[in-house]
Amino acid sequence: MHIRILKRFCHCIDTLNEWVGNIFCWLVLPLTALVVTEVTLRYIFNRPTLWIWDVNIQILGVIIILGGAYTARYDAHIGVDVIVERLSSRKRAIIDLITYSLFIFVSAAILWELASAVWVSVQTRERLNSILMPPIYPFKVIVLLGFLLLFLQIIAKAIRTLIELISHD
Repeated sequence: MHIRILKRFCHCIDTLNEWVGNIFCWLVLPLTALVVTEVTLRYIFNRPTLWIWDVNIQILGVIIILGGAYTARYDAHIGVDVIVERLSSRKRAIIDLITYSLFIFVSAAILWELASAVWVSVQTRERLNSILMPPIYPFKVIVLLGFLLLFLQIIAKAIRTLIELISHD
Protein backbone atom coordinates (compact mmCIF):
# COMPACT_ATOMS: atom_id res chain seq x y z
CA MET A 1 0.00 0.00 0.00
CA HIS A 2 2.75 2.48 0.98
CA ILE A 3 4.79 1.63 -2.10
CA ARG A 4 1.79 2.45 -4.28
CA ILE A 5 1.50 5.87 -2.62
CA LEU A 6 5.21 6.52 -3.16
CA LYS A 7 4.94 5.48 -6.81
CA ARG A 8 1.96 7.81 -7.23
CA PHE A 9 3.99 10.67 -5.70
CA CYS A 10 6.83 9.95 -8.14
CA HIS A 11 4.39 9.88 -11.05
CA CYS A 12 2.93 13.25 -10.00
CA ILE A 13 6.40 14.82 -9.82
CA ASP A 14 7.28 13.35 -13.24
CA THR A 15 4.06 14.69 -14.73
CA LEU A 16 4.58 18.15 -13.24
CA ASN A 17 8.15 18.38 -14.53
CA GLU A 18 7.11 17.04 -17.93
CA TRP A 19 4.42 19.71 -18.14
CA VAL A 20 6.78 22.52 -17.03
CA GLY A 21 9.52 21.36 -19.43
CA ASN A 22 7.14 21.12 -22.39
CA ILE A 23 5.71 24.58 -21.78
CA PHE A 24 8.83 26.56 -20.97
CA CYS A 25 10.97 25.05 -23.74
CA TRP A 26 9.05 27.36 -26.07
CA LEU A 27 10.88 30.33 -24.53
CA VAL A 28 13.71 29.45 -26.90
CA LEU A 29 11.70 31.09 -29.70
CA PRO A 30 11.42 34.59 -28.19
CA LEU A 31 15.01 34.28 -26.96
CA THR A 32 16.16 33.53 -30.50
CA ALA A 33 14.05 36.37 -31.88
CA LEU A 34 15.58 38.81 -29.39
CA VAL A 35 19.12 37.71 -30.19
CA VAL A 36 18.51 38.02 -33.94
CA THR A 37 16.93 41.45 -33.38
CA GLU A 38 19.85 42.65 -31.29
CA VAL A 39 22.47 41.36 -33.73
CA THR A 40 20.59 42.92 -36.66
CA LEU A 41 20.16 46.27 -34.94
CA ARG A 42 23.73 46.33 -33.65
CA TYR A 43 25.70 45.18 -36.70
CA ILE A 44 23.52 46.14 -39.65
CA PHE A 45 21.89 49.38 -38.46
CA ASN A 46 24.48 50.37 -35.83
CA ARG A 47 21.60 50.89 -33.35
CA PRO A 48 22.14 48.53 -30.39
CA THR A 49 19.42 48.35 -27.76
CA LEU A 50 19.80 48.93 -24.05
CA TRP A 51 17.14 46.46 -22.94
CA ILE A 52 17.53 43.23 -24.93
CA TRP A 53 20.54 42.01 -22.95
CA ASP A 54 18.61 42.21 -19.64
CA VAL A 55 15.64 40.36 -21.11
CA ASN A 56 17.90 37.72 -22.74
CA ILE A 57 19.59 36.95 -19.42
CA GLN A 58 16.28 36.45 -17.66
CA ILE A 59 14.72 34.31 -20.42
CA LEU A 60 17.83 32.10 -20.67
CA GLY A 61 17.89 31.78 -16.89
CA VAL A 62 14.25 30.64 -16.86
CA ILE A 63 14.96 28.06 -19.58
CA ILE A 64 17.97 26.70 -17.68
CA ILE A 65 16.45 26.59 -14.20
CA LEU A 66 13.11 25.13 -15.27
CA GLY A 67 14.84 22.70 -17.61
CA GLY A 68 16.92 21.20 -14.79
CA ALA A 69 14.13 19.07 -13.34
CA TYR A 70 12.97 18.03 -16.82
CA THR A 71 16.53 16.97 -17.63
CA ALA A 72 16.80 15.03 -14.36
CA ARG A 73 13.53 13.28 -15.13
CA TYR A 74 15.12 11.76 -18.25
CA ASP A 75 18.56 11.10 -16.71
CA ALA A 76 20.05 13.52 -19.21
CA HIS A 77 22.49 15.25 -16.87
CA ILE A 78 26.16 14.44 -17.33
CA GLY A 79 27.30 11.39 -15.39
CA VAL A 80 30.56 9.51 -14.90
CA ASP A 81 29.58 6.15 -16.37
CA VAL A 82 33.19 4.94 -16.58
CA ILE A 83 33.17 4.30 -12.85
CA VAL A 84 29.80 2.56 -12.53
CA GLU A 85 29.33 0.84 -15.89
CA ARG A 86 31.06 -2.35 -14.74
CA LEU A 87 29.11 -2.60 -11.49
CA SER A 88 25.99 -4.71 -11.04
CA SER A 89 22.63 -2.95 -11.22
CA ARG A 90 22.27 -3.36 -7.45
CA LYS A 91 25.61 -1.67 -6.73
CA ARG A 92 24.77 1.11 -9.20
CA ALA A 93 21.46 1.62 -7.42
CA ILE A 94 23.26 1.86 -4.08
CA ILE A 95 25.67 4.46 -5.47
CA ASP A 96 22.74 6.37 -6.98
CA LEU A 97 20.91 6.31 -3.67
CA ILE A 98 23.98 7.66 -1.86
CA THR A 99 24.38 10.39 -4.47
CA TYR A 100 20.69 11.32 -4.35
CA SER A 101 20.81 11.44 -0.55
CA LEU A 102 23.78 13.81 -0.62
CA PHE A 103 22.04 16.01 -3.19
CA ILE A 104 18.84 16.08 -1.13
CA PHE A 105 20.71 16.96 2.07
CA VAL A 106 22.73 19.79 0.50
CA SER A 107 19.79 21.03 -1.57
CA ALA A 108 17.53 21.30 1.47
CA ALA A 109 19.98 23.81 2.98
CA ILE A 110 20.28 25.66 -0.34
CA LEU A 111 16.49 25.81 -0.68
CA TRP A 112 16.15 27.26 2.80
CA GLU A 113 18.68 30.02 2.11
CA LEU A 114 17.33 30.63 -1.39
CA ALA A 115 13.78 31.00 -0.08
CA SER A 116 14.98 33.58 2.46
CA ALA A 117 16.80 35.57 -0.23
CA VAL A 118 13.81 35.41 -2.58
CA TRP A 119 11.49 36.57 0.19
CA VAL A 120 13.67 39.66 0.79
CA SER A 121 13.84 40.29 -2.96
CA VAL A 122 10.05 40.16 -3.29
CA GLN A 123 9.49 42.36 -0.26
CA THR A 124 11.89 45.02 -1.54
CA ARG A 125 10.75 44.65 -5.16
CA GLU A 126 14.40 44.26 -6.11
CA ARG A 127 15.57 45.50 -9.49
CA LEU A 128 18.49 44.43 -11.67
CA ASN A 129 21.42 46.85 -11.46
CA SER A 130 21.55 47.82 -15.12
CA ILE A 131 20.54 50.72 -17.36
CA LEU A 132 16.99 49.42 -17.79
CA MET A 133 16.69 48.31 -14.13
CA PRO A 134 13.98 45.70 -14.70
CA PRO A 135 12.43 43.97 -11.69
CA ILE A 136 14.51 40.91 -10.79
CA TYR A 137 12.32 39.46 -8.04
CA PRO A 138 9.98 37.58 -10.44
CA PHE A 139 13.04 35.88 -11.93
CA LYS A 140 14.28 34.97 -8.45
CA VAL A 141 10.90 33.42 -7.63
CA ILE A 142 11.20 31.30 -10.78
CA VAL A 143 14.72 30.25 -9.77
CA LEU A 144 13.36 29.11 -6.40
CA LEU A 145 10.51 27.20 -8.06
CA GLY A 146 12.88 25.62 -10.59
CA PHE A 147 15.27 24.49 -7.88
CA LEU A 148 12.33 23.13 -5.86
CA LEU A 149 11.17 21.13 -8.91
CA LEU A 150 14.68 19.70 -9.33
CA PHE A 151 14.77 18.87 -5.61
CA LEU A 152 11.43 17.04 -5.88
CA GLN A 153 12.54 15.19 -9.02
CA ILE A 154 15.66 13.92 -7.25
CA ILE A 155 13.51 12.82 -4.30
CA ALA A 156 11.32 10.90 -6.77
CA LYS A 157 14.41 9.29 -8.30
CA ALA A 158 15.68 8.33 -4.84
CA ILE A 159 12.31 6.80 -3.96
CA ARG A 160 12.28 4.76 -7.17
CA THR A 161 15.82 3.57 -6.54
CA LEU A 162 14.95 2.60 -2.97
CA ILE A 163 11.86 0.70 -4.14
CA GLU A 164 14.02 -1.09 -6.73
CA LEU A 165 16.56 -2.08 -4.05
CA ILE A 166 13.88 -3.28 -1.65
CA SER A 167 11.93 -5.25 -4.25
CA HIS A 168 15.05 -7.13 -5.39
CA ASP A 169 15.86 -8.42 -1.90
